[in-house]
Amino acid sequence: MKRSILSIGGLAAVLILGGCMETMPGPDRPRPPHPPRPEKPICTREYAPVCAAKGWRRKTFSNACMARAERYTVISPKPCEGK
Repeated sequence: MKRSILSIGGLAAVLILGGCMETMPGPDRPRPPHPPRPEKPICTREYAPVCAAKGWRRKTFSNACMARAERYTVISPKPCEGK
């Protein structure tokens, strides 16, 4: 009876310690490459004009998704004034 308890305890210890493996990349194991970013997001063709800016440039886009696809920041939910 004592022998079976010890063997079960030993087996449990081996299984628990066997699961404690290092999974973080070390200096000898390089990190896996990042997955490629999609070129541009897929946007709907709804018409909800917005004014967006990139640096000093402002431009009216047909919707906010189209502005973000061109890496502009939406600054107004209305078309840009001027031009």
